[in-house]
Amino acid sequence: MKTKKLASLLTVVGLGLALASTPASALIQYFFPQTNFEDNDIDRIIDTNGNGVVDIGDRFISVQEYVQTSGNSAGQGPTPIGPEELTVIVDITAVALVGNNVIFAPTPGGLLSGFAPGTAAVGWVDNTPDLDVINGNCLTLANCAALAGLGGTDGSTLYVTLGFFGDPDANIVGAPAGGATSISIAAVAGGGPNTSFGNINFALQIGVNNSGFTFGPQACAPFCGLGGDGQIVGAVGSGNLLGGVGLNQAEFTARSDNDFGLRPLVVPEPGSLALVALALVGLGAVGRRRTKM
Repeated sequence: MKTKKLASLLTVVGLGLALASTPASALIQYFFPQTNFEDNDIDRIIDTNGNGVVDIGDRFISVQEYVQTSGNSAGQGPTPIGPEELTVIVDITAVALVGNNVIFAPTPGGLLSGFAPGTAAVGWVDNTPDLDVINGNCLTLANCAALAGLGGTDGSTLYVTLGFFGDPDANIVGAPAGGATSISIAAVAGGGPNTSFGNINFALQIGVNNSGFTFGPQACAPFCGLGGDGQIVGAVGSGNLLGGVGLNQAEFTARSDNDFGLRPLVVPEPGSLALVALALVGLGAVGRRRTKM
C-alpha cells in the first residue's frame, strides 16, 4: 500500500516539475545545458575607403537563416528548426585593427538603428517561412532583409536582440584565414562557397528576449571585451567568411557560417509554479492520510 502511494505521489510531483520546465515558446528546440544554433548566411561587405581589403570603416551586413539546433551530449539533436523560421540580421562596422585582428561594433545609423543603441544583431521567428538565403534566392539585400523580418512587413515576430548593452565582455573580432595579413574583398567575392577567407568570434549580450527562456552566463574567453569577468549572458559563437562566387555581386559579396550557443535555464512560469504547488499539496494530503491510518 505504501509503495503504491509513493508511486502515485512521485507521478504527481514529476508531472508538475515537467510542466514547470516547459518554455513559453516551443518554436525552437532547446537543449540543456547548452543549445547550439547552426545557420546559412549571405553577406554584403561595403568597402568604405575602396582599398580592397577589410579594414577600419568597412561595413559587414549579414542575413542569416538558422536551420537547426543541437546540444553537446549524445542524442541532443541536431533538430531542424521548422516549419517555423528563425532569421537574424547583423549590421556591424570595423572600428579598430589589432595586429591582423579586426574589431567590429554596431553600425551607427545602420539597418538596426531602430533598435536600442548597441544592437548588433536582431532575430525574428516567422510561422510562414519565406526567406531562402541559399545562393541569394531572395535576390536583393533589401528583399532578403524584409523577408528576414526587418520592417515588420512579412509577419515575423521579434525574438531576440544581441549586442553591446553594458557588459564589457561583449566583443566581435575577425581575422584573415590561413595566416594571411588581410582579407581581400575581391578574393572573397570570387571564391568558392566552401573556401574560408576569414574567421570571426563573438560574445554578444542579450537585450530583448522573447524566447520564453531565461539564459545563464557562459564563458567567452579568449574572445571577450576588455575589463569584464570572462562571462556573458548571451550568444557566444564563431564562424567563417566564405566565398561569394555565383552571387549577384551588386547585392552580395560572400557567404558565411556563424554558429553560436546559448545556455537556457529552466525557470518555471507563474502558471507552472501553481502546478508545482498543487503537487506539493498532494504530498501533504498523502502524508495526512498516512498519519490517520
